[in-house]
Amino acid sequence: MSNELLSPPRPQPTPSLFDDPHGHRRRLVTAVGAVVCLLCLCILAVAGSVLYADPRAPAMSPVEAVGTTPVR
Repeated sequence: MSNELLSPPRPQPTPSLFDDPHGHRRRLVTAVGAVVCLLCLCILAVAGSVLYADPRAPAMSPVEAVGTTPVR
């Protein structure tokens, strides 16, 4: 009992990250993770389309073909 009176009060333990009775934090973490995942997939798709573009592809419009020689 004397130790309880002389020692400083202990702080209450904080709840863990997913100790949420309504699940708000879990839904927020899941939504942020899904958005980050989709953003990474979009970045990979854009990078892949740039890396695998054919440099000798035919011109899409006549304006782009001005000043070029035909490929034989």
